[in-house]
Amino acid sequence: MYQQFLADAHAVNHDGDRLGDMVMRARYEAVGDIDALALEVDAAVRAAGGSVHKAQLEGPQAVSRLADEVMLCLSQLPPTLNMLRRWRQDGSRSGPGEETPVDAWFDIHSRLNDRLDAFVAAARSAIDDLLRVSGQER
Repeated sequence: MYQQFLADAHAVNHDGDRLGDMVMRARYEAVGDIDALALEVDAAVRAAGGSVHKAQLEGPQAVSRLADEVMLCLSQLPPTLNMLRRWRQDGSRSGPGEETPVDAWFDIHSRLNDRLDAFVAAARSAIDDLLRVSGQER
């Protein structure tokens, strides 16, 4: 149950990384199809949204809460990447001390990785507890 959500979340994270890198390079060099990759990120977020419910329903409260937090980060990636794309296309101008879309992208990406790590630890603990109760060992 947790594996599918993690696979879907990692697909978003991987595609988001590729898209973020592509956006950052686009002003300086020819890159692949940004629009196609943006559609892949959106589709991957929808897939994660479909698989999160099973993790929420079948997991203990800690796992469910962390699944919500991971999904919140995932859902913030497409709009942040779109904002980053527009900012890069408009010339990447910002005032001193002003947060840029690059800062927002790295902040969300960092939170996502932290939440994914926490989800894995909580899911592993929940599975270990379940196996202990049923008398099985991993």
